[in-house]
Amino acid sequence: MQGAHGRVLYLDPFSGIAGDMFLGLLFDLGIDEATLVEELERLQVRFDLAVSQVNKSGIAAVNTRVTPPTGADEDENDLDHCCDCGCGECGHDHEHDHGGDDHGHVHSHPDHQDEPDEEPENEAVPHGQGLGIDEIFTILDRLTEPTRTKATEMFQSLIEAEAQVHGTSVDSVHLHEAGAIDAIVEIVGAVKGLELLGVDRVVCGMVNTGTGFVRMAHGTYPVPAPATAELLKDVPIQMDSFSETRKELVTPTGALILRHLVDDFTPVSMTVERVGYGAGRRNTNVPNVLRGFLGYSAAAEAPKRLVLLETNIDDMNPEFYSNLLDALYQNGALDVFFTAVQMKKNRPGTRVSVLGELHRKDVLVQALMRESTTIGVRVSYPERYEAERSITEVTTDIGTAHVKLATYKGEVVNVSPEYESCRRLSADSGVPLKEVYRMVMEAVGGSVAVSEEDA
Repeated sequence: MQGAHGRVLYLDPFSGIAGDMFLGLLFDLGIDEATLVEELERLQVRFDLAVSQVNKSGIAAVNTRVTPPTGADEDENDLDHCCDCGCGECGHDHEHDHGGDDHGHVHSHPDHQDEPDEEPENEAVPHGQGLGIDEIFTILDRLTEPTRTKATEMFQSLIEAEAQVHGTSVDSVHLHEAGAIDAIVEIVGAVKGLELLGVDRVVCGMVNTGTGFVRMAHGTYPVPAPATAELLKDVPIQMDSFSETRKELVTPTGALILRHLVDDFTPVSMTVERVGYGAGRRNTNVPNVLRGFLGYSAAAEAPKRLVLLETNIDDMNPEFYSNLLDALYQNGALDVFFTAVQMKKNRPGTRVSVLGELHRKDVLVQALMRESTTIGVRVSYPERYEAERSITEVTTDIGTAHVKLATYKGEVVNVSPEYESCRRLSADSGVPLKEVYRMVMEAVGGSVAVSEEDA
């Protein structure tokens, strides 16, 4: 999901995130139900999807609930666990009911209802054989693109997380059918729902996971539960220890959404069009809702907060700097540069400067400490104004080349031939590289000087 000035969805998970909360948020923001149901019916699985408005601690929010169809066998109602390995986390949001039908149905109830009672704490429930990864992929293969590819990628990630946690192979992990169908409906609904809203970019704030413990088939485990924790890697989280949030606030399906559908975890500058709320199952003084802001980006006109790490080094083997540079980029650095400095006692030294996104700070500090001889790192938080960047293709007498365009506040401020494509043209044609650059700029029809980056 890329896009500069396109539609943006900003998530505010102050009370966590689950699959049903995210789907409820999308409904509250105005997705077309009929189109979503049409896509869900392609799954050819049994379920009912009920959509209703509820009140959560004074906030009107949309509640979604996947249930068995009317008259279906409800023996597998209220299943809190869906994995045959007994982990209790296999893509199943613990607050749901489950079930199926030959095709999906949506029941909308626009009037506000009382808050649903909080469901009981998770208990282990015995189950039979569930769905393996190949069976789930067969179901997902019935979808249209790009929903099919993204949903498949998300379930692959879920199964891999389960296998990692339990020290087993991917092929041995099975999801109990009711929980798997629940997760499938919510994940497909999430992916398709963003498409229906025309969202180009999803941005998210700090994620509250809650704390405490949750009961599962193998015993009692800390929050976030093991598979959820595995899926939350690289996601900025806070574990609020207040009594109101000593519960599980992020479910595996919620973690999948954060990992695969969120483009960035950073403050955002945007013009808000709509605000929506997806209801969770908890009843607490803090509203158990997922809040979302839908609007348009103003990124090109507002600065982006970054983190700048710096350290001065005078005792490191010069051969190590190349390795340090690679390690920092591998850990998510946006830019790394070295500056010659004079240090105390007139010793020549090197200042290492590392620019990165806010949520990568701890990882980058660790890389600096491990891969260099520094014993201290200075931290500051600069702002960066960014021009919007795009790639276009131009045709010359010797072939086509890529050109980078930089736009700020609607104005093209720089045109730069892309080095690698020009180098290939030069090598293939025998024309000197500087002449290729001139030909490309003439083809663009501009007179902007070539940037130093590509000179």
